[in-house]
Amino acid sequence: MPFYYNVEDIERAELYRLFAGLFIDEPSDDMLMQLKEVFQMKFADSPQEIRIDFAHIFLSPGGHLLPYESFYNYPLGEKPGLWGKATEEVQLFYSSAGIMMDEDISLIPDHISAELFFMSYLVENGLSGLQQRFLEDHLSKWIPEYCGEVQKHAGTNFYKEIANILKEFILSEHELMMS
Repeated sequence: MPFYYNVEDIERAELYRLFAGLFIDEPSDDMLMQLKEVFQMKFADSPQEIRIDFAHIFLSPGGHLLPYESFYNYPLGEKPGLWGKATEEVQLFYSSAGIMMDEDISLIPDHISAELFFMSYLVENGLSGLQQRFLEDHLSKWIPEYCGEVQKHAGTNFYKEIANILKEFILSEHELMMS
């Protein structure tokens, strides 16, 4: 059962879950309407254009925007790639919070959605120390840069806006946690 200190924590947990859902699968029509309302977005892109852009950005064969921390946060001398040092570190974070990734889940632990869902879990359970460390050691180290890349490569205003909103959210969360 979730444990919340206040209403803001409920909203924060919901925002993390909402963002996590955007990087797993194409957004449904209902989700697009919800996002438009929640964030007061003004995109005029059609649902079909947004779905095509999802495939272009996140599923392209070139893989230049794969949403994995190991491609953006890696030690000097190490090449970016799947199952890098960041993946191991994130897996250890999950374990320290009592979370074990189910073998049936197809997400690599450092996938942006897995990390955002994890942060939602930390907020829901009032684990503020782990929230602060996870933001500092992981989310703030790569998600702002990743969002910048999404903004550059997105063909729709929808994904440009979402990337900007997520980037600002992570930066503001980091600033609040570190103050």
